[in-house]
Amino acid sequence: MNKERIKILLIDDDEDDYVLTRDLLSEVKGRDYNLEWIANYDDALRAVCSDNYDVCLFDYRLGARTGLELLHETVAAGSKVPIILLTGQGDHDVDMEAMKAGAADYLNKKGINTQMLERSIRYAIKHKEAEKRILHMAYYDDLTGLPNRALFHDRLQQSLAHSERYKGNSAILFLDLDNFKRINDTLNHSVGDLLLKAVAERLSKYIRIADTVARQGVKASSNTVARLGGDEFTVLLTEINSLQDAAKVAQRILNSLSVPFRLDGHEVFVSGSIGIAVYPFDGEDMDSLLRNADTAMYHAKNQGKNNFQFYKQSMNATAFERLTMENDLRKAVERNELILYYQPKMDIRTGKIIAVEALLRWNHPDKGLLAPAEFISLAEETGLIIPIGEWVLKTACNQNKVWQRPGSGFTRIAVSVNLSGQQFKQEGVVKVIEKVLHDSLLGPEYLELEITESVIMKNAEIIITMFHNLKNMGVQLSMDDFGTGYSSFSYLKRFPLDIIKIDRSFIKDISEKNEDAAIVKAIIAMAHTLKLRVVAEGVETEQQLELLRKLGCDEMQGYLLSTPLPADEIPEFLVKHGKKTV
Repeated sequence: MNKERIKILLIDDDEDDYVLTRDLLSEVKGRDYNLEWIANYDDALRAVCSDNYDVCLFDYRLGARTGLELLHETVAAGSKVPIILLTGQGDHDVDMEAMKAGAADYLNKKGINTQMLERSIRYAIKHKEAEKRILHMAYYDDLTGLPNRALFHDRLQQSLAHSERYKGNSAILFLDLDNFKRINDTLNHSVGDLLLKAVAERLSKYIRIADTVARQGVKASSNTVARLGGDEFTVLLTEINSLQDAAKVAQRILNSLSVPFRLDGHEVFVSGSIGIAVYPFDGEDMDSLLRNADTAMYHAKNQGKNNFQFYKQSMNATAFERLTMENDLRKAVERNELILYYQPKMDIRTGKIIAVEALLRWNHPDKGLLAPAEFISLAEETGLIIPIGEWVLKTACNQNKVWQRPGSGFTRIAVSVNLSGQQFKQEGVVKVIEKVLHDSLLGPEYLELEITESVIMKNAEIIITMFHNLKNMGVQLSMDDFGTGYSSFSYLKRFPLDIIKIDRSFIKDISEKNEDAAIVKAIIAMAHTLKLRVVAEGVETEQQLELLRKLGCDEMQGYLLSTPLPADEIPEFLVKHGKKTV
């Protein structure tokens, strides 16, 4: 059986003490103690700070200096070696001061024996191992093993101090995975965790030591790659000669992520958006640099994702505007700033108005009337789409019931409401819809729910179940923006749909481009085989309408028929188009 080899360094100016210590250690059974001896204080300081030993023994008396002084210096220099202080007088105050300074243990040399020395060494090593485990838990991410936010901040402070001293440049790369939530929602969180671990491994592999090691303070490239939480990672480049150095590292990271991951039987594709902030140009303190790198990362996402962007001062204005917009949007519902416009839909064969689509607008106090494109993405990112979507549903149903009230003189029409993917992911959404119908007293057959093709296909299994529940309730269901996603007609059979809406991009050039007309013709024919009604969006010319009529399209909406109208203008519109019954 091999003996456990332990390297010990004795710091003592008395050779007799070295001989005594060597003889005591030689009597220990089952372990091989390799003892080295240094008598000089300065040589001892360098040796201890090399961290090449498992434990160090400091004699209190070291000529004109003391072991306690050496202890203070080695701890201040960052040495992690456990230290035992050897005292000749058994001075309790000295012993307590040594423990406060960071000593693992202390021994009185007058009463020392093999058992005491061996016990103290074992205790010091185990104590240091326990301390390392605690430090690892405090400073490293449990999932990926990368440094966490606290350790990254410590490394960044070291790097900034180094850059300031040597007039150098440092860079922070802030990486956020694109559409990570979709992977979690689609494949489950366990696969998401596997992806985070795999990304951490690639980052550690592709960040070369040459990119990250400073002349002082930072020892390994792995210490410069950190996970801040969620799907956010940071890379600290402690010395760069130019902005191009940071750009090369960022591009190498993006290239590494472009190779698909094989996780638990799934092939997973992921990309990242990276923001870069450089010291001292983009900030001279840790908070400024991190904030600006984060801002640059969001700019990268706004530029289409899967790219990197350097921080620019103008981004602060954009970030501030976004924050202001978010705060305003949170107050919009309670301040009654949201309103609904309604765009009519017509039966192409009969020319009758059969429904209106509820379209959201925001009457912003400073910016005026805003279309959804200016705030819906923000609402989805912040989760505000949930309360806003519920408000739209309630308002549209209540308004339709008003149009249907006795004595209004109008025949009943349906109102269609767009639902976001987040609403369908929300637990209890079917009960919310059921409650809205109950409270508004609107018949379910007069409510049409629209959800985009891309959202349906990404969450197929969940949405199929919800659709069946809604169909049992009597609600009409429509697939919006058909043709822009990746669904097939054979797959459509699984969904209990009533309507598909052909995206306006196919209608725009239908009169000029034969291929667009052919696509629309095929969609209409195949939809009819599935007993689905077809609505053409964005109809703007008589030529488009006439061609759609020849192709057998069922319904249309667009500026040719009407722009979206405020609720109080709908009755007049219905009168003009023959919906008045008396």
